[in-house]
Amino acid sequence: MKWSLTACLILVIAGTVWSQARSRIIPPNGLYLRPSSLANQTPEFNWDDIVSEWYVGEEDHYLRGKFYQKDTGLLIRPLVVCLADGCFLLDPIRTDTLIQYYAPLIECGAICVYRIEREYPIQVPIRAYNPVNGRPFIESSVERRTSSEKLMMWRPETNEHALLTTANYISWTGADDWTTMRESELIKGIRTYNLIFVHEGKPENQD
Repeated sequence: MKWSLTACLILVIAGTVWSQARSRIIPPNGLYLRPSSLANQTPEFNWDDIVSEWYVGEEDHYLRGKFYQKDTGLLIRPLVVCLADGCFLLDPIRTDTLIQYYAPLIECGAICVYRIEREYPIQVPIRAYNPVNGRPFIESSVERRTSSEKLMMWRPETNEHALLTTANYISWTGADDWTTMRESELIKGIRTYNLIFVHEGKPENQD
């Protein structure tokens, strides 16, 4: 039997329920090397165990940094970095040899939500016109770079990733079929799902 989102919302109306559940959903601070570590909220490294250099970008809110094991000096490549202000997921594509990039987790729990930014090249046409007859006499193109943002869902327990869409949301949460929802509504639904997951275990999703 599919769970009803409306029924779930009733369970989180009280502020005390929200605060207690929220404190359990936010993972402990530290570095997580595997998806299962985050799912079990057991970081492999505490901040006292490492030496780090990092900062959070003002515009894209990405965390950029390097992390080293304090005792050995070895470079660590954590999958998730959790700080007092939130958690960040390693971007598997946006990488270079000097720094590691981490996308902020908007929601963290049984289902996480993160916003990922991508840059890609586009060809911009350029034309020069004859001032006498108005016809183009030079046609070419130049390469420019533009960027786009996408909201993604991630399930640490199974390490599945998917675009945040209504169809994927329904598939992952077992919610009642709805018409297409806005991104803000999907995020609120996932937040509620995470709270219910914490209090009563995974909702049933059976036909």
